[in-house]
Amino acid sequence: MENLIDKKKDYWSWWCYRYWIHLSLCIAAVMTVIILFYWNEWSTQLKGLAAIAVILPIHVVEEWVFPGGFHYQYNLFTYNSKLPDRYPMSRLTDCITNLSGTILFALLALWYAWSDYQVPAAPVMMTIGLCILEVVIHSIFGVMAWLRFRSVGKTTIYGVGSVTAYFCFGVLGVILSYSLAEYTLTASDWLYGALCLIALLFFCIILPQESTKSRDTKFIFPSAGYYERFLK
Repeated sequence: MENLIDKKKDYWSWWCYRYWIHLSLCIAAVMTVIILFYWNEWSTQLKGLAAIAVILPIHVVEEWVFPGGFHYQYNLFTYNSKLPDRYPMSRLTDCITNLSGTILFALLALWYAWSDYQVPAAPVMMTIGLCILEVVIHSIFGVMAWLRFRSVGKTTIYGVGSVTAYFCFGVLGVILSYSLAEYTLTASDWLYGALCLIALLFFCIILPQESTKSRDTKFIFPSAGYYERFLK
């Protein structure tokens, strides 16, 4: 697949193959170093925001590279797509969604760190909501994958992305949930947290997908990844 993409003729297709993942992993590496360097100075909430910029690229590697195939389960199980290799999620959609999320959380954490502002409850609650959604959605996909492919040998409820959803997002969500005890939460905090989560989902997931989805897209995924074994 990679050899079929000519960078000079089609830069976006080249970039949206895997090279954006390299950038996101570089961001994750930088944020990891920063978190460790300021470990004793940063609050749990601030480290939690920064951790998303580390976890998300690792999550992408599981979804996209090893074993890969998240697009297949997402397009098939959510939309019953006849073209799960490209519609509605394509390589372009995946690039925009995950890279924008990584950059957003990295900048958000650095802004709070360098401005010396205490992290308000709302972005922490937004992050907890994101972690919960990751665990719930990947659990649902795992069960749906088992139900669909059990007749051809699938014996577990593993769905692509589940490992990092449980052990990265899940663990972080629990830690940040405990940290909410440090706040005196009000109704407005819950409201702002919910609005932040809705805005995050809209601008980083819904809007990119709706604005780029096309059955004729050139940003096709090269394989179904993990699910190839069940499609033979």
